[in-house]
Amino acid sequence: MDRNPFGITPAHFEKQVEKGPRRFPLRYDTLKNNYQLGMATVVLLVVLRLSIGCHFLYEGTWKIKNADKFSAKPFLTMAKGPAAPLFYAMVPDLDGRERLKYELDDAGNPVFEGKSYLSTWEKLLKDTIAKYKLDEKQKNQAADVYALYEKGLQNYLELNGEDIVAHFESLDRFEAMKAAGTDGSDYKKERIWDEQQKLRGEAGKWLGAIDKMGEDYQAALWSTLTEEQQAKGGLPVATTFGDFLDFAVTYGLTAIGLCLMLGLCTRLACLGGAAFLVSVLLTQPPWPTIFPHAPAPVGHAMVVDKNFVEMIALLVLASTAVGRWGGLDYFVENWVLGCWKSCKDKKQTTAGGN
Repeated sequence: MDRNPFGITPAHFEKQVEKGPRRFPLRYDTLKNNYQLGMATVVLLVVLRLSIGCHFLYEGTWKIKNADKFSAKPFLTMAKGPAAPLFYAMVPDLDGRERLKYELDDAGNPVFEGKSYLSTWEKLLKDTIAKYKLDEKQKNQAADVYALYEKGLQNYLELNGEDIVAHFESLDRFEAMKAAGTDGSDYKKERIWDEQQKLRGEAGKWLGAIDKMGEDYQAALWSTLTEEQQAKGGLPVATTFGDFLDFAVTYGLTAIGLCLMLGLCTRLACLGGAAFLVSVLLTQPPWPTIFPHAPAPVGHAMVVDKNFVEMIALLVLASTAVGRWGGLDYFVENWVLGCWKSCKDKKQTTAGGN
């Protein structure tokens, strides 16, 4: 039987040894006991890093440029799936029970006080007087402004009182229906979602109108200040959790994108971007049985969608040295860390000599 059917001779092997090992995009080096990447792979990984970085950077800069339009609140309130309650809890008083709170008098009629809003407005009045050191005339003007908007708030709540009471009665029935479960029925899932959005829309209409009233109140207080006082900066408005969240998302995305584009702290940026995409996946999990379904033009997905793919890509980049391939991480490692290591070695040598 022919033991060499392919005609391979010892001379053939000698010729291959002279040429050296054949190069592949990914080759295992038996001498160093590790894998080596080819040039094409390195270039494409750098391109992938730049592409994802461009995506994150544009998202962040758009939010900076359109700060008056961007809010993380819709991202949280439109969450669906098992993790949805976690994101709803990040929006204080989502259903307006605290801000639109009322008490029943002896006759059973609703009495609205608007304590949540009035306490905030009163604090702003006191902080404004303290910050700008208003004189007596300005204090009286500011107090008149507060009294005017306090009366306006009371009138608005009384005008819409019956509708607000009916709204919370509907909200109580909805929560009871939701607690009863859906039995996996698509009809019940759709009904619960639609009712939830309807009720939040009703409350949002009243809360939005009062929030606009609060903005007008701030503008009226601002108008009582002189130019010298206004030069001290804006009104001492309290920062809410929503404001903090908007800031964190906006500048977090910008920082991640910039670091990926520059190849600076790349592994940390990749992990940060992947963590953000995990939150996106938790708010909108790509699973066919979760209602509401993704719009048809977006496509159809099960577990794996574009956000999942980008998250995996970031984790792949985090596992490589892509920041040192055409990035500032090369200089950080060779200059900064190199100098630190050199100084450390010198200290150890000096200590050993002594």
